[in-house]
Amino acid sequence: MKQRPWAEFLEPQDVRPLYTFLRRLGKGERKYLLQNDIVVAFEAFARDAAPPSRHPSLDGFVRRIQEVIYLNDHCVLIHRHRLGRDRIFRIALRSKGLPAPEEITVAEFLDLRDRFVLGDGALEGSRLRIDFLPFYDYSPLIRDPRNVGKGISFLNRHMSSSLFQNPEKWNRSLFEFLRIHCLGGRQLLVDPRAIPTQEVLLERLERAVDWLEQVPARAPLDTLTERLHALGFADGWGDGRDRIHETMQLLLDLYEAPDSQTLERFIARIPMVSKVVVVSPHGFFGQENVLGRPDTGGQVVYILDQVRALEGYLAQNLRQSGLEFLPQIVVLTRRIPESEGTTCHVPREAIRGTRNGWIVRVPFRDKEGNEIPHWISRFWIWPHLERFAYEAKEVLLRELGRKPDLIIGNYSDGNLVASILSEETGVIQCNIAHALEKSKYLFSDLYWRDMEDEYHFSLQFTADLLSMNMADFIITSTFQEIAGTPYVRGQYESYHYYSMPGLCQVVGGINLFHPKFNVISPGVDQEVYFPYHETGRRDPARTRSALALLSGPEDETVFGTLADPKKPPIFTISRLDRIKNVAGLVACYGRAPELQEAYNLVLVAGKVAPEQTDDPEERGEIHKIHELIREHGLAGRIRWIGRQLPREEAGELYRVVADLRGVFVQPALFEAFGLTVIEAMACGLPVFATQFGGPSEIIRHGVDGFLINPTRPDQVRELLACFHRDRCERPLGWDHVSQNAVRRVQERFTWQHYSEQLLKLTKLYGFWRYAVSEKGKRKMKLYAETLYHLLFKRRAEEI
Repeated sequence: MKQRPWAEFLEPQDVRPLYTFLRRLGKGERKYLLQNDIVVAFEAFARDAAPPSRHPSLDGFVRRIQEVIYLNDHCVLIHRHRLGRDRIFRIALRSKGLPAPEEITVAEFLDLRDRFVLGDGALEGSRLRIDFLPFYDYSPLIRDPRNVGKGISFLNRHMSSSLFQNPEKWNRSLFEFLRIHCLGGRQLLVDPRAIPTQEVLLERLERAVDWLEQVPARAPLDTLTERLHALGFADGWGDGRDRIHETMQLLLDLYEAPDSQTLERFIARIPMVSKVVVVSPHGFFGQENVLGRPDTGGQVVYILDQVRALEGYLAQNLRQSGLEFLPQIVVLTRRIPESEGTTCHVPREAIRGTRNGWIVRVPFRDKEGNEIPHWISRFWIWPHLERFAYEAKEVLLRELGRKPDLIIGNYSDGNLVASILSEETGVIQCNIAHALEKSKYLFSDLYWRDMEDEYHFSLQFTADLLSMNMADFIITSTFQEIAGTPYVRGQYESYHYYSMPGLCQVVGGINLFHPKFNVISPGVDQEVYFPYHETGRRDPARTRSALALLSGPEDETVFGTLADPKKPPIFTISRLDRIKNVAGLVACYGRAPELQEAYNLVLVAGKVAPEQTDDPEERGEIHKIHELIREHGLAGRIRWIGRQLPREEAGELYRVVADLRGVFVQPALFEAFGLTVIEAMACGLPVFATQFGGPSEIIRHGVDGFLINPTRPDQVRELLACFHRDRCERPLGWDHVSQNAVRRVQERFTWQHYSEQLLKLTKLYGFWRYAVSEKGKRKMKLYAETLYHLLFKRRAEEI
């Protein structure tokens, strides 16, 4: 342990109040508190002071405390002193005076954590400690936390610097990469028999560039390729003289004066991708009647929109390379014979809006090899994934006719399957988490045993660790998913270190400063989600249908009739699980007479009757909402639609709510990104969304929307009431926020930009994988494989 003087963190006058606060906090019943609870308690502490006072340095210090444990007359706290960086202090609270804090190591902290749960005997005997950090020695690491999430920019600078400082090694790697480059079994760029050495390549490049400068700009591609073939160049340089000339000149510039921009531009022009596999096993993956079913929500919309946009951009990119490849994208998911009115039983389904996009479904099987016919919760699918992956490999090879060029995993289960497929095929792997359950369920690692029978977090967290470390690159929708904010940890950061008492201690789970992380926000389909005031684009029949949803009679899928259907709605659309906090929104509205006078409450969420669902969590939320409606007498003020809306209907419903001058509220306790947030904004609705997670990077508070703390319903009520009062006093207030919301989405959240960035990442990381990481990661792969067999697989077999 190392003593640290308080002067490093606090003003001298703030040290005593800190001890007073920590002692007061420790007198409560709870002896393990997280950041939000600590901040709330500190605000009460400051108010109770006589007179009430502010301590600027103390306030800043306390807001950076992530956790506090009280144990044996000490408190142990994690202090977030920088973005992505923690210090852990142990403080003796009963000592005389104000002793300096002792800084302890992660391993020491995890021991204390285990002792807190299991008692003083917890540390007897050996314990499994997991540490991936030593295996990151194959790669450069980012130093400045502000550059986390900009991995490819960092890697480009590193590679171009290496080309300059160690040209012989990197030039050789680049040349060999070009000589062996094929796509679909077709040799591209360089004929290795005609261009056997780097010197020959440079000489031929100079000749080709000189010749191209003399050729007419509109010369036929056949004429160009005939001459280039004679010089030893294969196809793939471009679709015309100008494009071919630019690409070859970029390569010459790269050899002569390497820099990061030239490297990025050249690698981005190499045709590397025509066949893609997108993996998403859990839930009901289909194009109709699936949204709102258990485990089925925004992820399906995200993937289908991603596939449509990516196919179009891939086709454009291949054409610009002078190639006639037809891209093919396969979404690999699970087949469910008991498909409940969906197409999830169909082995192969064309994706609408694509030329060659397919949903391919592979079954889960039991130990005897029989297909499992029914849906299985995402928390229970772990025993089936390995067999699913190996069967899927054979199905994909038949479907594609060869290995894919890119494998994209989605969510914990899809990322694990993608890792297995990548290892089996040698194909580059991209991971997308969408949401990490560890961040959503408080204390899910500390009290994992209490949740294991229902959630099997020991398997999920291990799967996350393995796939995060094995992925070639990781895409997140927001920066905070990776490294959080100055005050709050990110989702991936929560895997840096943690313990599952009695099972394992993770002292180094993921290195946030590795350049594999990249932020690319998804977009919205602008043909579906467009502003309410663009009346010429709206379908009158669909508008009438959306109005009927708000004012029609009740039936088995709709609960509640509005006494005044023309009153502005507070509107939300969501899955119905605890983390989405729809019941919290109902409670907030029920306790606010002013909101009830100003607004109706309209929910599109799950089912409306408990007997309509097999999901126990959803059933519990349904009971809760009905109890709140009775308790607060909300009849005539609430309309609850328990129907899966096709996205065209959902888009028009957003616009109808905007016609009524309503607002959209996304009250989740945590949201990884928030597709419904950008959908509502794109349609022109003012949005109030949780400050915990992705919406904090979508919304500029008070400009194009509002951020709310769903754990402080009093503040949410006041913010909604203030917005309504301001709107009444200043009629342009609603319009101002609405216009800014539309502009924000159109400028920042498009699928065209997403597709361009994804393809660029695939190519650059593909080159990095060839040049460095594939060999460098061998030790990490062996370590991950050992953990998979000794920890994950054994536990999965016990389910």
